[in-house]
Amino acid sequence: MNDTTWAMKRNRSCLLLRSSSRELRRLPCSATCVVCPGVQDRDTTEGIADRDPAASRTLNAVILGAQRCGTTSFAQLLDTHPDVCLARGKEAHWFDDAQVQRDGVSTERWANRFSHYAGQPVLLDATPSYLYLPGCIEALYRHNPNLKVIAVLRDPAERARSQYAHERQRGVETGRYWQALQLESRRLAADRNPLAPNSPARVSSFRDRGRYSRQIGRLLEWFPDALVLRFDELVNESATTAQRVTEHLGVTPFPSPVTLKWLNRRRLSRPLSPLDALVRRSFRADMRATEDLLGWQRGSLASARLGRRSLRRPAGDAG
Repeated sequence: MNDTTWAMKRNRSCLLLRSSSRELRRLPCSATCVVCPGVQDRDTTEGIADRDPAASRTLNAVILGAQRCGTTSFAQLLDTHPDVCLARGKEAHWFDDAQVQRDGVSTERWANRFSHYAGQPVLLDATPSYLYLPGCIEALYRHNPNLKVIAVLRDPAERARSQYAHERQRGVETGRYWQALQLESRRLAADRNPLAPNSPARVSSFRDRGRYSRQIGRLLEWFPDALVLRFDELVNESATTAQRVTEHLGVTPFPSPVTLKWLNRRRLSRPLSPLDALVRRSFRADMRATEDLLGWQRGSLASARLGRRSLRRPAGDAG
């Protein structure tokens, strides 16, 4: 069994065993299933969940990242839609919790976040750590294989700088930006519990979170219909993007034209430094891999504020 890993695929009635030879075998789910907590109740509540998702404590939509990519403003916009009920506090932080990953969402946890539910067809959690932290996407799939998933990606150099500013403001990061970047690999290598509060994975992953190709690859493996947006689309094409999102969620369009209210508007107009350009150059290969994975035009993930010169290959650079 050492060379064998377990993975649920898009089939509610069984599990699939992926072996080292990549053969798949079907195994029937049972009430004692250790991979699908609550599977015994799923068949009896599924019909109820279709009519009233709160009856079986089932989310049916999630914004799962990436962190510092405008998810707060985006979620607040969606919360104004009459068919959407956003978790209290925006971020439920259920599926980046080891206990929830193991046991599922308890009644108490549900009540804490959705006591204001008033019959809306869409129950939305917007926790941006789900895309990056281990086990979250798999736990979301176990919770609801038909989840409507939305992700937002930002120029990774901008995102890294924004995360650093956030952790600095919270008092978690005390060093200079270049020092934090130097320490990142060492901190992450020493992280024994990524899901713990203020773990290095949560607060020191400035560059690693911006390596999107691995994260998006895993996301699309579990949720191939996920809607992945660019941060610049939220900023510059709010109305069009909002329409795409309502179509994805299966709800009516917004009743009036929408504009996003950016909480950090001043930072959006601040030019980035030469250090940011160097940081972005380190993302060059992964940005291209991510764009190819999503079928995006090359260079579309790069922010217009920083320009594309930092993505050009320096003379003598064969990589």
